[in-house]
Amino acid sequence: MKTLSRFIANTISGGLLFMLPVTLLIMLLGKANTYVSILSEPLAELINSYSHVGLESRKLLAVFLMILICFLSGLAFKTETVKKWISGLEKNVFCFIPGYAMMKAIVAGIAGGTEEHNMTSVLVQDGESWLIGFLVEESNDYCTVFFPEAPRHDSGEVRVVPKKTVKKIPIPTNKVAQSLKNFGKGVIGWIEK
Repeated sequence: MKTLSRFIANTISGGLLFMLPVTLLIMLLGKANTYVSILSEPLAELINSYSHVGLESRKLLAVFLMILICFLSGLAFKTETVKKWISGLEKNVFCFIPGYAMMKAIVAGIAGGTEEHNMTSVLVQDGESWLIGFLVEESNDYCTVFFPEAPRHDSGEVRVVPKKTVKKIPIPTNKVAQSLKNFGKGVIGWIEK
């Protein structure tokens, strides 16, 4: 009975840790949509008075403004001041959000980003088998590797392994995460490259 209650408590706390960043993201996107819709309303009314297309221009303008804001934010992110500020937030605030670094790496992989903090996909030789992981950091002799659990990529274990057992693979983080969701489908081709 004690094992069952511990399992239930651990599952609920794990669910809360997962739902917290997801809920925050949904709330932030909802608030951003509300503000952008309010900002776009006067322009949308002006467009509606000249247009007979029948589309709700307020929503279209809100989407356009969100894309424009993301683009301008991306431009701002290229400046050193903003990079330092974001880096400070990541080190002091976002580090407490479970799975943030992994999600950031996956999004960077999807967007085709070549960010210096993006996790590198690796295969680590363990006897006669290979383990799929993400390189967190490396020194001359050792590597810190995060080994995700299939089919989830946001939980797993961290190990420090000899550098000679690590093989970097040119596969984006998002492709590795997709392979993990499919229980390793396609990994054999990565070993043979």
